[in-house]
Parts: sequence; C-alpha cells; structure tokens
Amino acid sequence: MDLHQPAQTEISTRIVLVGGLDPGTGAGVSRDLLTATALSAHGEVVGTAWTEQGSHSACTIEPRAPERVRAALESALARVGASGNGVKIGMVATSATTQAIESALRSYPGPIVYDPVLRTSSGHSLYDGDRSSILALARRATLLTPNLGEAAWLLDRPVQSESDARMAARDLRAFGIAAVLVKGGHLEGDATDVLLSPAGESIFSSPRIAGPSPRGTGCALATAIAVGLARGEPLEHAVASAKTWLGRHIANAHAVGDERHL
Repeated sequence: MDLHQPAQTEISTRIVLVGGLDPGTGAGVSRDLLTATALSAHGEVVGTAWTEQGSHSACTIEPRAPERVRAALESALARVGASGNGVKIGMVATSATTQAIESALRSYPGPIVYDPVLRTSSGHSLYDGDRSSILALARRATLLTPNLGEAAWLLDRPVQSESDARMAARDLRAFGIAAVLVKGGHLEGDATDVLLSPAGESIFSSPRIAGPSPRGTGCALATAIAVGLARGEPLEHAVASAKTWLGRHIANAHAVGDERHL
C-alpha cells in the first residue's frame, strides 16, 4: 500500500438515474446525482432530454431519441451489476421514450422508483404523451411517487386533500401498480405523504418548514427512497428515512440566485 495515497472506500450501492437534465442542478438527474452522492451511493445517469428551466423562466425541452435512451439504460444496467443497485426514473418526456424505458427494464430484477414528473415547479409541461404509457411504466415499478397534481392527471380528477390523496393511492394501485406514495408537499398545513402498499397504508407527516420551497424536492425524495431500497431496506423504512433526510436538507436549503436549492 502507498502510505502517501488516501485510502479509498468502495461504494457498494449503485443507482441508475433516468430523467431530464437540468443544467442548473436544481432538479432532474443532476439533483438525483447530488442526492445519491450525499447518501454515499454511486449514480449512473441516463438522460431522457435536455431542458432549460428555472423557477420563473420559460422552459425548453429537447427530448433524446427513444432508441438512444433504451441503449443507454441497458448499458447502465449492465455496469451497475446484479446486486446492491436500484433504478430511479423521473422525467420521461414522451410516450415513445416511456415505452423504450419500460422495454429496457422488462427483465430487470431490482427495485425501481418512478417519480412521474409532468411539470416544472413553475408549471411548464415536461411530458408530451399519453397516460397509458405512464401507467405501463408505473406497473413495472416497485414504487410510484406522484405529487397531488401528478396523481390528479393520472386519474383525471382533482386530488386536493389528504382524503383525496388516500383515495388516489388506492385507485392508482388498482391499475396494477405495486405501491404508491402520494406526496403531500402541496397540501395546506403539514406535508403529509400517503403510502399504500401490499402491507397496508402508512401516513408520513412532518411540519411545514418556513420559507420558499426549494426546487427538486420530489426528485431528491424519490432518489433517497431508491437508495434505501437498493440497500435492502423495507419500503416503509426507506420512505421514512428518505423523508427525514429530505426534511433536514430543506431546513438547510441555500439560495442560488432567485432559487433555493437543497
């Protein structure tokens, strides 16, 4: 051993991060990668689209060719190996890309967390496609993590309260989705998330932290859950740990220009 070189620690948890590229790193796979790194996991990035976005600016999207997304995902899955890994999916951009991702994951045996990102924090659309493609990919996932607006779009009805969120989780599971976490960050009062899985219903509630919400909180939460699942944590434990971790980082979020970042 060279005593003048620092010891290297092997990173055993590896996460494939699929989603849109936000050059400002506030959201998307750049935020996912920062989250994975903070949790001592190695991230493999598969970009579905290049975006230009911000909290107030207009959003432009350049989707990647679906066949290239599929090839990149298959390559990333081959690199991460057969154990100690997981997949987190965010923005998929188009129906064709969604179908390419679902096809690449068809024989993948590890945990998959799908955060069905449909809009930016400022309300610009990030998905040009149909519900059926999203739901087909969701059925392939270990966990689907829509926020209230995403759950409403998937069910084609309003989802505005905690009781709405509980019914939405039930009805989304009825589509054949293994487990659903309806995120309640946009609820009035406490941030209350509803998890519905084969083990039953669990409610995760935390006091709302004062100040503007940082960008990318949904991305970070789903990635943190994926890291926990890749490490073999039970679903409820992975969700609870991720929510605690996120709450701590929201409280310590820092200003980047006119935004707050985790």
